[in-house]
Amino acid sequence: MPTVVNYALLESVLTAFEAAKKLLTTAQVALSPENLFREIRETAATLDCFTYDPSRQE
Repeated sequence: MPTVVNYALLESVLTAFEAAKKLLTTAQVALSPENLFREIRETAATLDCFTYDPSRQE
C-alpha cells in the first residue's frame, strides 16, 4: 500500500523547526556562561519559586 506524503505539511514543519532553531541560537548567545544553570536541583527550585510564588518575582 503506497504512503501518501503531504509535502505542504512537511514544509511547514521544517519552517517551524528552522524558526525554533534560530530562537534557540539567539537565546544561547544571549546567555553568558555565568548565567547558565549547572545544578539541576537548584535550577528546579528556582524555577518552581518563579512559577508557583509570584510574589517573589516583584
